[in-house]
Amino acid sequence: MSDPRPKQRYLVIYDYGQGGVWAFVWARSAEDIHRTFRDLKVMDTMPSWLEGQRLEQLENRMTFDIDDVHPGQWLARFLKVSPCSM
Repeated sequence: MSDPRPKQRYLVIYDYGQGGVWAFVWARSAEDIHRTFRDLKVMDTMPSWLEGQRLEQLENRMTFDIDDVHPGQWLARFLKVSPCSM
């Protein structure tokens, strides 16, 4: 049976030490993200620099659904399971 909780959008970052890659993930909870993706941190607040055109670009290019990640997508690199087993 599928989870009946509605999804909400979470801001995540992959911090690679000298910077980070930001994205949005639609998920039912932050815990779902932690269980599904390694190395992603769920952010509690939106950084002040992420507004206007930067926010729009992130929303358009880097928004993913936790239940619909395709092997070719950037987010697939962080799956705890192999993308082929999805």
